Amino acid sequence: RSMKGWKEVEYEVVRDCNNNCVTVCNMENFDPLGIHTGDSIVIAPSQTLTDSDYHRLRTTAINVIQHLGVVGECNIQYAVDPKTNDYCIIEVNARLSRSSA
Repeated sequence: RSMKGWKEVEYEVVRDCNNNCVTVCNMENFDPLGIHTGDSIVIAPSQTLTDSDYHRLRTTAINVIQHLGVVGECNIQYAVDPKTNDYCIIEVNARLSRSSA
């Protein structure tokens, strides 16, 4: 399955030992998927997601950090098809992204 032309979106999530979660921010790369985040312009907060897509990805990010049992910071990166709004998780890091610093 090709993801050419899809956009890259990231969520920064923090979870404590009592399972309380907060999304610190979400971001999107100016360039499409395939251009490394370090080589792209990162826009925070995202500007092209619909409200329902924003909340769908946010809910997924929280579910993922809870399922994995991460306590502390977590960065979840998505590939999002701008035509259909399908998405895939492409990376999960148990740390905050350097892009959000």
